Amino acid sequence: MIKIPIGALETCVLFKGITSAEISQMLVCLEPRPEDFSKGGLIAQAAGPMKEIGVVLDGAVAVTKETPLGERIVLNKILPGGIFGEVAALSDFQRSPATIFALEKSTVLFIRPAKILVPCSKTCPWHTQLTENLIRLVADRALYLNRKIDYLTIKSMRGKLCTFLYEQYRKSGKKRMILPYNRNELADFLNVSRPSMSRELGRMRDEGMLTFRGDAFELLNLDKLKEYVQ
Repeated sequence: MIKIPIGALETCVLFKGITSAEISQMLVCLEPRPEDFSKGGLIAQAAGPMKEIGVVLDGAVAVTKETPLGERIVLNKILPGGIFGEVAALSDFQRSPATIFALEKSTVLFIRPAKILVPCSKTCPWHTQLTENLIRLVADRALYLNRKIDYLTIKSMRGKLCTFLYEQYRKSGKKRMILPYNRNELADFLNVSRPSMSRELGRMRDEGMLTFRGDAFELLNLDKLKEYVQ
């Protein structure tokens, strides 16, 4: 049987405000189902069944969509403590809107929504907190998807890159940052080709806007960067 690491659950927004001791107790009531996936392993197929909420315990998971031309777009990269499938699992249809697969060897904890929304016979006090966290999570997801649509409407390559980098700066408050995506994943997320994106990053570097190495970036000229933010 897979051992469930409490530390990973403590970092999950679904368990925000709940102590590690309470998490250990609630696992008995939630009856979660852990499952291992190898690198590239399919977790959910687009339009396939999605009846449980998934929490990534270790590894990394990608949520992707395919265009009519067969191009893959990365909607989200989920690291340990991250969650997926909550919107689909709570809907009447319970179908995954995206294809989800493991980017590397990963372990996912699956939880049935009814175990969160319906108080158990013990009337555990953490049920209310858990339900509030789930509602807030769904609302935040809706805002994220709206922002993803915004990126798709930005026409220029530089506009997409500057907007993304500036938002990362706003989140961290630091000009030096490690991006949450590697170069291929970033190109998929922005819905652009990697060669074109790399050329534009090279031009931005030559213009003194930034410097980078791998997924490590440093923003050198925020004022010029902001000129292209949309």
